[in-house]
Amino acid sequence: MDITPRPDLVEAMLTFWHPQGMVFKFGDLEMTPTVAEIARLTRLPYLDKDLIYTRAHSSTKFLKIIGMDLENHMGCHGQSCVPLDFLFERFAHPTGYETFIDEFSISYDSWKKRRPMVFAIALLGLLVFPLEDRHISTRLGIREGERFFEGSNLLLQLWLIEHLHTATMFEKYVIDRCLRDRVKCIEHRMTFDKFSLPLGVQDWSGYLGYLTEEKILWSYLWIDLDVILAGSRVQDFLVLIGLWCTRPYTAARVVRQLGRRQEVPYIPYSRDFIREFDTMAHKEVDIQTYWRHAMKMGRDTVAADPHSPGYAHE
Repeated sequence: MDITPRPDLVEAMLTFWHPQGMVFKFGDLEMTPTVAEIARLTRLPYLDKDLIYTRAHSSTKFLKIIGMDLENHMGCHGQSCVPLDFLFERFAHPTGYETFIDEFSISYDSWKKRRPMVFAIALLGLLVFPLEDRHISTRLGIREGERFFEGSNLLLQLWLIEHLHTATMFEKYVIDRCLRDRVKCIEHRMTFDKFSLPLGVQDWSGYLGYLTEEKILWSYLWIDLDVILAGSRVQDFLVLIGLWCTRPYTAARVVRQLGRRQEVPYIPYSRDFIREFDTMAHKEVDIQTYWRHAMKMGRDTVAADPHSPGYAHE
């Protein structure tokens, strides 16, 4: 994707992640990326598609990705995790390479290039995919790490920025461009003075912390979904497959992001339904059953004002 990365925005966003509800809590509102939004943003279909299951990712492979060849002192290899302190001592400190030089299989220059990747792994491991006792899942190093996280961060950045422009800020010809090439159009709008956004982690944190409903474009102007998935008839939520666990997908909690009438949903304690692959993961056959019995919301559920639907009742 030919867009300008905004790592300050992504870093600030992660501090607002609410793992119990699987949502971002910005100011007095809550949001979360939906499968439908990402699918429409990238022009990829998602309905009635086969699911992809994660593969095991050994500590040996993880160490190779971050440039190390020592497996001693890490601990918990059988559980596919690494202590945060292990990464911090070797990559956070400016002298980490010199102090542990015998443990590295890469040069000093390569070590410097890997530090941002390890930081991203540690940050996501702490805030988005937390394990017990300050450990980081080695599955977060999948896909050779850096390019995988660059792409994930760009999608997360695009998803939020597009929600930060109220409908009154758009000019018609800009919206028309959206319909043809959404990603490039988003990047183009960033050059307009009236779309100026904060700069730096601290400014972004202050901005996001005071967001209110009138400052959000709830439903993308270019999104037009005849059918959305809001849950499963088998249980209260669908199940998404992550890097080290399966987790609930509670789309019913944020259907107003898809232009639907939003009632105050039943909110389960989502953290209780995370299943780690090394312990009690959801069975593949069960996940397939949940998706086969997905609850669908048609056009008859679209809100009167899909771009500012609010709640149907409080």
